[in-house]
Amino acid sequence: MEPHGYLTRRAGKLFERDGGMRLVSRCLRALDCKLMVASATIAAACLGFWSLPAPETFAGTSVSMATAVGYGGYYVADEWVPVRVSVHNEGPADMAKLVLRVSGPSVGDRHVAGAFMWPLWLPKGATASTFIDVPGFALSQGAQLSLVLGGRVVSTSWLGGNSVSHVDLVGVVSDKSQATQFLAGTSSDGTPILPVALRPQDLPTSAQALCDLSALVASVDELEALSRAQARSIASWVNQGGLLVVTGTGIVPSALGHLPISPGFFQVVNGNALANFASTGSGPGQIESTAGQVAASARLWAGSNANPLVASESFGRGQIWQTSFSPLDPDLLAWQGNAQMWTALFHDAGLVQDADPAVSDVLRPTGALSLTSVGDALEPLRMPGLSTFGLVLFAYLVAAGPVTFYVLRRLRRAALAWAVLPLLSGLTTAGIFALGGSTRPAGLLMDGIGVMDLVGDGQAYEYGAVAIMSPESGSDTIHLPAGDDVLTLQSDNEPVANAVIQHGDDATTVSLTNVPRWHVRYVFSSGFDEDAGRIQCNLKEAYGLLFGTVTNETRMALNDVAVVYDGMLVKLGTLAPGETRSLNASQEVPTSSWISDYGVYNRQLTHGIGRTLGAYLSGLAAGSRANSEVALVLATSNSGLPELAAPANQRIVASEKTLVLVRAYAPVMPVVEAGS
Repeated sequence: MEPHGYLTRRAGKLFERDGGMRLVSRCLRALDCKLMVASATIAAACLGFWSLPAPETFAGTSVSMATAVGYGGYYVADEWVPVRVSVHNEGPADMAKLVLRVSGPSVGDRHVAGAFMWPLWLPKGATASTFIDVPGFALSQGAQLSLVLGGRVVSTSWLGGNSVSHVDLVGVVSDKSQATQFLAGTSSDGTPILPVALRPQDLPTSAQALCDLSALVASVDELEALSRAQARSIASWVNQGGLLVVTGTGIVPSALGHLPISPGFFQVVNGNALANFASTGSGPGQIESTAGQVAASARLWAGSNANPLVASESFGRGQIWQTSFSPLDPDLLAWQGNAQMWTALFHDAGLVQDADPAVSDVLRPTGALSLTSVGDALEPLRMPGLSTFGLVLFAYLVAAGPVTFYVLRRLRRAALAWAVLPLLSGLTTAGIFALGGSTRPAGLLMDGIGVMDLVGDGQAYEYGAVAIMSPESGSDTIHLPAGDDVLTLQSDNEPVANAVIQHGDDATTVSLTNVPRWHVRYVFSSGFDEDAGRIQCNLKEAYGLLFGTVTNETRMALNDVAVVYDGMLVKLGTLAPGETRSLNASQEVPTSSWISDYGVYNRQLTHGIGRTLGAYLSGLAAGSRANSEVALVLATSNSGLPELAAPANQRIVASEKTLVLVRAYAPVMPVVEAGS
């Protein structure tokens, strides 16, 4: 046994010299076990050490998130702001979601509250990118975006930027910040222009998110490199009243149609024609151009038909302007009139604009967001009139007084008055309670108003507000079109965590959970409809009178249709889907205040929930111009707007009132007499 003891002591000394194995050495000396047992013990200890669970924070280190807010960090607080989110995932593929909680400003006695959620698929060992639309006022309060994976927050990012006002944001699509130098010192009708460089990948895929911009400048090559979703969003934005300035010539994405100037050969031309356009004394001299011909429907602003320099063309309610030269041409940048030329372009673009933009200041409390005042018209209880209560009180006084006295006196049972009078009081109270219960709504009360702004090619920009209230507490789920931007508001101090907006590929789902009884919740939503239809107009003017036809090519009946043009209000009545109505002189009414005259004609805008819509129309009409070459077509409808959808759950809807304002602009062709 001595050799064995010697080996054990020898191994113990070795373990003691090894700093990590002293505890094992003491155990072996105490047990005095064999070498084989010692080896097994050491192996088991090592295996147990490496099998310990990793710290919980280790999983989060495999995912990182980066965000880019607005346009070069600038944004407008009264609009939806694009945020580009990039997530790099070093772990396995998984489905994550982005979460943003918002508590915004008050609109009257209502304040914005709720949580936004967007799904995001994270591929294995790659970077996933997406765009989300965030309300601008949330950014000014320091909103925090969270990335949730497996029920845990694995990354957060604070969304911040510079809110601007009293300036016109003009985006210049380029990877280089120096590409904006040609707009230095320019303005638009006295408003300074703030140019920002936008990388092509930072252009959003939502037309609503482009509404921060007063104009977008891009070369043909940069437009060609955009994704299909980006090109479609730019086209929708221009269609609704945006201004796109294209530099150079070539073929652009099909969503933007044909440009005013066709491509031609490279040549050096005399650029002095720009002096007249910019109202300067001298021109830039020789500049490089690739112009072909001017489109027949385009307007030439500078140059000639052989060498066009600047031309424009209407695109829906907006415009596309084009220059046949690059704004970074050295001779053009050295020209002293360069800033005046771009100022003249933005000035003229504003003058020839056919109508006011459909998408503008959507989140302004005094603008479209004021539609949430529709909740003020909700009737929680349809109580009987005062005359009914007066009759009940009179009947009780008669029964409890003269009638009871007369009956008990005849029966000679006056002592029964102690029982009869309380019985009459109880029956009267029960009757009043039953009457009140019968007038109480049996389910949800819902009022909704909205606006459908038709472009003319089947597209429409739609927005509206729904107010929901119930005599019982509960939860409601509303399914809105996919791609809609949605806000939830409330008019009380109840917890705000019960409002969740989930954006998906198929729908935008609004969940209002645990809403207390008699508490009003508001849902404000906006989005583009590619298949809304149109109001087809064929209008002509002759001798100060308006002639032509108006056809309802939408899916809904249009009530109290009217055409407003050059001091005239033409009443057309109700148009069913597919119906055509002709204009004649007997329908024309001279008007100096068409808004009030239209309210007299369309009584829906002066009663009930229509009062809110009528008040909003007054502000909405501020952008329309008198004595223009377009006519304004107005109507209302009681259905047809997906943004005013009722809850999809099983709760009964006791009252559902909706009213939609439909508007469109139509060109008016003057009739020219022969020989004139």
